[in-house]
Order: sequence, then structure tokens, then C-alpha cells
Amino acid sequence: MARRVPDDVRHINLYGVPYFIRWEQMLPGYSFFLKTTASAAEVTKRLRNAEKHFQITLRAHNRCEFGYYGVRVWRIA
Repeated sequence: MARRVPDDVRHINLYGVPYFIRWEQMLPGYSFFLKTTASAAEVTKRLRNAEKHFQITLRAHNRCEFGYYGVRVWRIA
């Protein structure tokens, strides 16, 4: 039976906007983009619970993609 993912891991809240993330589908090398005005440092803080829960390594960097400012998050390991 799959173990339940706590809400504070499944959802990242940035400036009142909840972002739902399917962590189980994130293989090493995969990434996702969050349209947000939050900095990569702020996003990194919110990702710590997911890193601990899934025992993975994530990296976040500010980017502008397709005309939107945000943060891209990569699963490194």
C-alpha cells in the first residue's frame, strides 16, 4: 500500500497560492515551472519538506519562460 503524502508536502503555498505537485512522477532529471513572483530561495525553503519526505534532492532557479516570471525546480537525485 502506498504511503500517504502529507498536505504540507503535496502542496506548496507561495503568497497564498497553493501549487499541487505530483512528486511520485518526478524522476531524476525532471523539472517543473512555477509561475510566481517568489524567489528561488523562498521556493527552496518550501521544498525542504518534500526533500525530507521522499529523500530526494531538488534545485530551484529564477527564470523567465514563455513570457512568465517564475521558478524552475529540477529533481537532481
